Amino acid sequence: MKAKLLTILLAVFISCSDNCDTSYYPSPPYLEPYHAEYGNDWIKYVYLCRDGFSNEIVTYTIVEDCWQRYIEYQYNYLCN
Repeated sequence: MKAKLLTILLAVFISCSDNCDTSYYPSPPYLEPYHAEYGNDWIKYVYLCRDGFSNEIVTYTIVEDCWQRYIEYQYNYLCN
């Protein structure tokens, strides 16, 4: 039981620390974004028709020395 708990805590610690290196931009969450925009402390990845009827916009911004991810959906009437 202790080994499982330690493994889970270690996995969470390692995965959370990956987004705290602000010397590089985070990788796209999915393969091949349609468009990417870069700023000094933010990056935006745009995916068209991700769920069949809307675009998914994934934005990373620096919050308290770590990258924070925000997801926004925009309806796209051109999706089939």
